[in-house]
Amino acid sequence: MIRVKMPAPALNYDGDVRVPGEAFLATNPRPTGKEWRSNKYWSKIHDPLYDALSGICSYCASFTPRRQSASSINHTSIDHFVPKTKDPSLAYEWSNFRLCRAKLNHRKGEHDDVLDPYVLAEGWFRFNFTTFELYPDPDLSDDDKKKVNATIVRFELNEDDNLVQERLRAVYAYADGKLTREQLTRLYPLIASEMVAQDFDVKHLPRFRRLLENPRVRDGLGI
Repeated sequence: MIRVKMPAPALNYDGDVRVPGEAFLATNPRPTGKEWRSNKYWSKIHDPLYDALSGICSYCASFTPRRQSASSINHTSIDHFVPKTKDPSLAYEWSNFRLCRAKLNHRKGEHDDVLDPYVLAEGWFRFNFTTFELYPDPDLSDDDKKKVNATIVRFELNEDDNLVQERLRAVYAYADGKLTREQLTRLYPLIASEMVAQDFDVKHLPRFRRLLENPRVRDGLGI
């Protein structure tokens, strides 16, 4: 996860989301699950939010297709950072919407133990270029480390092999010259920022290039 700047509200937000949403809540202050599903006005700003954030999931900091793809990467969804069941008044508030992968949205559910990418400080999540896993910055306080670890565990950012393998392939693609630093920054901003912070080209790139000289490594990566 990295710090995400909240984009300006979509042009259709007031008319298509906030106004009808508030009207619905005025007569249904505690909606049932079925009523929520019938009044998903937030779905009407999915496309502009996706475009404003360039398709980057706010929780795993990786590019995600807008709709279901044939690959193992699933599509984006709209998460309510404060669950709508806990505070219905925020269900149609622009400031409460987060763009994220559908499976991460499902894992978060109604839990409130994850950090908010809109207020997160820079550098709290670090990247291990050996295990391809995320970990808390060692300089954080013990309390803040617990928050980072809780977020990692809730979203299964290290337990989900698909996520780990996706990060691995991105790093190897860069080492193999198939992704430029600019492309990596656009598609995997957390990895790109960690490459700068850890001086990747000097400290890690030679090792990856040596590994890529092994045909079995390349075969395992499918490159």
